[in-house]
Amino acid sequence: MRDDGLQIDGASLFRVRDQQMRRALRACRNAVATVTRDLELDLERQVQAAVPGGLYRAIKSDVFPKAGKLAREPVGSIFLNGGERTKGAFEFFTRPGRITGADALAIPLPAAGSQGRNRFITPKQWEARTGIKLRVVPRPGRPWLLVADEGTISPTKGTFRKFTGKRAANYEKRGFSRGQTTTPIFVLMPYVAFANRVSLQSTIDAAGVDLGREVTRRLMREL
Repeated sequence: MRDDGLQIDGASLFRVRDQQMRRALRACRNAVATVTRDLELDLERQVQAAVPGGLYRAIKSDVFPKAGKLAREPVGSIFLNGGERTKGAFEFFTRPGRITGADALAIPLPAAGSQGRNRFITPKQWEARTGIKLRVVPRPGRPWLLVADEGTISPTKGTFRKFTGKRAANYEKRGFSRGQTTTPIFVLMPYVAFANRVSLQSTIDAAGVDLGREVTRRLMREL
């Protein structure tokens, strides 16, 4: 194209523009990836410091598009890698509030044991497993109990064990009735307050500010 003796190479102009656009998109994508990863690590450190166990390991991050690809609107996401139990535990430790039941919540005591893989067992599951009907024990001014009348605490495992066979016969010979032995299995709570040990929102908000700075820094370096 010519204009008063000035020659412009249109193909070169479009090629340079395309290169600059790719650099800008790459800079933005990499900025999102960096800040997202930093945010994941910050959240992990806070949860690890405030919550016992390995709950912090459930925090994961991802970035779209993947490395090497370009998009006009790159997105970073933080998510929990786990099922409803993991999500419930994370909410319990990081948000204010309380858990309520229709009447009361049955919190298993050590004698209840677990449902496997350290999962809490429910009263119905416990009754189905042991074949023993739980009995409600009211306690004025204190949480009520669900107790079992046909067993005792195992001295080795600390969990309830049922009187059966020779064990029951031996206790009866010694003058003890199975109905006279009472073991608390669950405590009934009207509600349980969330632990709310760590607030993550301020860290998330700060990451938004960091993202703006990181994008600007990378664009200045690339362009």
